Amino acid sequence: MSEEPFYRITVTGDPGSGKSTFARTVAERTGFRLITTGNIFRELAASKGISLTELNEMAEKQAEIDRLVDDYLISLNDTRENLVLDSRMAWHFVGDTLKIRLTVAPDVAVNRIYRDNAALREKFTSLEQAQDEVDRRKASEVLRYKTLYGVDISDEANFDLVIDTSHKAPKDITAAFEKAFDDYKKKRS
Repeated sequence: MSEEPFYRITVTGDPGSGKSTFARTVAERTGFRLITTGNIFRELAASKGISLTELNEMAEKQAEIDRLVDDYLISLNDTRENLVLDSRMAWHFVGDTLKIRLTVAPDVAVNRIYRDNAALREKFTSLEQAQDEVDRRKASEVLRYKTLYGVDISDEANFDLVIDTSHKAPKDITAAFEKAFDDYKKKRS
């Protein structure tokens, strides 16, 4: 008697690409448990009274900040649970996953973040300031993961599916996912 297959979907993406919304949608469509590692970082930043960007920059020098999340992700390899992982690095640490990366044009990203985040609107006096914050955060994350793990989180060759969400309708993004997910399930069965 063969074991029932299990599936893992990792979702990463640029700030403002819709990564978290997409991961929630995928979890709802599949019925899989959603794990969002960004919440761990947000809670840690809030507890320190600093921004997420400042925490990312701090993590460039303090590897133990990332190791908390990394160890948790690595531990998921010992489970046989269907999961959707909303995480910058789950694709690297968790095996046998459908690896999805969302991208977005920088101007679209800033407009989305600025529009959707009241705290950001209060913090910045202009979209240009918000753009600088997003650019700093993205650069910090790319540098950090290259330094810590020798991987480029922006290299599309690392992923099974890359979707530019800048001007795509949600239904088109979902359709691209469903096709890739069907292919992934066939390979895993």
